[in-house]
Amino acid sequence: MTVLNASTRRPTTWAVPRPDWKVRSVCRNSDTVKADDFFSVSQSGQARAHAACLSCPVIVECLQATQGLDSGTYRWGIGGGLEASQRYALESEALLGNRPNLGMARVLVSPRWLLRLRDLRGVCGSLEEMTAALREEGLMVDEVTVRVAVWWSGADAPRMAWRPSGEWQSLRARLKGEHLPAMSYLKGQGVPCLGIAAYLGIPGQSGARAVTEALRAAAQKKGEVAA
Repeated sequence: MTVLNASTRRPTTWAVPRPDWKVRSVCRNSDTVKADDFFSVSQSGQARAHAACLSCPVIVECLQATQGLDSGTYRWGIGGGLEASQRYALESEALLGNRPNLGMARVLVSPRWLLRLRDLRGVCGSLEEMTAALREEGLMVDEVTVRVAVWWSGADAPRMAWRPSGEWQSLRARLKGEHLPAMSYLKGQGVPCLGIAAYLGIPGQSGARAVTEALRAAAQKKGEVAA
């Protein structure tokens, strides 16, 4: 079901998975992908899983169902075309009020738009730039919707610009800048640093350490100002 979101004036989709959606999935009807591929640590296995998801007619229903099974910091494997860290990032996006239009994301990875999406991922330097370019071409999209589509296409889609303009800055310096308000809010909502790192697109323990250091430095600076 698609309605017009009164606050954003953009179409918003709530898709209720049909009970029989699983029988239409590619992974149940293909000889080229195995169940283990969705939990594989090998690049070849993950590639097969992502390829199956990209061509699956029920990728939206699968993602919604998989998100319903994710719990706390525990999530594993590829589900609905997204890796565990990407689904973790979507939870933070939701806390920030950013919910993807999965129907539109599906359009962006359709045969008509997939090549264009991949081209833009190569020439643009951030999600913001990609979203602006797609809007100029007449698509009603927002950044989180584009982010899901880029993930589905097999590319990374960090919240941080992947090609920073102007003077080069270290990761720590960038975390102390424009991303600090979102990081602080998520921390206040109880999101662990590992989850915040996933939201930013720098998943893993190294990303969590960088987030921890940035938040600690910000808290220290705030304390010094208050004193």
